[in-house]
Amino acid sequence: MSAVQARITGIMLPTVFPSLDHALPVLWDHVRRRPIRAAHRDFIRLCIGPGGGDGVAHCLSRSGRWSVTLYVGDMTDWTAHPITITTHQL
Repeated sequence: MSAVQARITGIMLPTVFPSLDHALPVLWDHVRRRPIRAAHRDFIRLCIGPGGGDGVAHCLSRSGRWSVTLYVGDMTDWTAHPITITTHQL
């Protein structure tokens, strides 16, 4: 797979990584430090956390893009931060 560009809108600027394996730990580190509901954290962990990434890799191989929205905060006061990963030609 080619390089990937990853970002979390409002949290992490777009960054090019040599591979998905390099991008996922950085993204997960940003996510795990945020105040998010446990169930949402578990879902995001399955996608980009340790041992995750298979679904992301499959989406990237098919369409060159994967995204999900990270909701930071509690049920009544939250902000949305899209997480986006795209293939990137060097």
